[in-house]
Amino acid sequence: MCFYDQQIFSCNDHKWGRFRAHCNKEYRTGETCGMKLIYEATRVNGKCQNCKKYEVTWRKIVQATERVARWEAEGINPVSTDKERLNIAAWQKELKDMELLKQTKMRTI
Repeated sequence: MCFYDQQIFSCNDHKWGRFRAHCNKEYRTGETCGMKLIYEATRVNGKCQNCKKYEVTWRKIVQATERVARWEAEGINPVSTDKERLNIAAWQKELKDMELLKQTKMRTI
C-alpha cells in the first residue's frame, strides 16, 4: 500500500506516476510492498497512448477499405486487394485486442 501519483486522461484511462510515500507494511529498506494507492491524482487533457494508437489503427482500416472499394470499382490490382483485405483483418484483430486490454485494465482499478 505504497503511495503513487496518478494521471487521469480525458478518456478516463489512467497512468501511474512517480513513487511518493511508503506505507506501514513495508519492512525492507528501499523497497515497496507492491500495492499501489493514489497519493495525488491529476487530470490530463490529452488522450492516453492506447487511445492514440487505437485512432491510428482505425484510420488505417478506413483508408484501406476505401482503397479496396476503389480498386474493385476500377477492376485493377486483384493481388493487392487480397493483401489489403488481410491487412484490414489483422488491424481489426489488433483493435479488438486493444479494447480487451483496456477493459481488463479498467476492471483492475
